[in-house]
Amino acid sequence: MEWINGGETSLDNSALLCERHHTKVHHGFRVDRDDMTAPGRRWRTYRPDGTEITISPPLRI
Repeated sequence: MEWINGGETSLDNSALLCERHHTKVHHGFRVDRDDMTAPGRRWRTYRPDGTEITISPPLRI
């Protein structure tokens, strides 16, 4: 949750976003980081409808 909407301000709750993605966040998209106990702590991105945006592995030809 964004700071302006009551989210916590901390390094664990922060991310540097380019202008395009920063704007998307203000239009309903969400960027979350896995729980601190999760291996690798992946970033996850969600559309306004709540579905996760995933990137498929490259196809092997």
